[in-house]
Amino acid sequence: MSLYELDIGWVRSANARRYLYWELLACEDVQGVFRTARDETLAVLFSGDRRDFRTWAQSLAPIAATTTRDKE
Repeated sequence: MSLYELDIGWVRSANARRYLYWELLACEDVQGVFRTARDETLAVLFSGDRRDFRTWAQSLAPIAATTTRDKE
């Protein structure tokens, strides 16, 4: 298990950030999600390796962007 930084700068609204936070916690590979000093970054305790994390993180952006667009 490792701690990685997740860039969430692509999430536009506060509601979308809250939604993303809960979605992250629901993921099997995520053991914890923590705020950082930067608003556009979360620290994620992830059970996979760096490559798995990058692949997983890249898969989030289109989903969150679609969800945000649908809610606005």
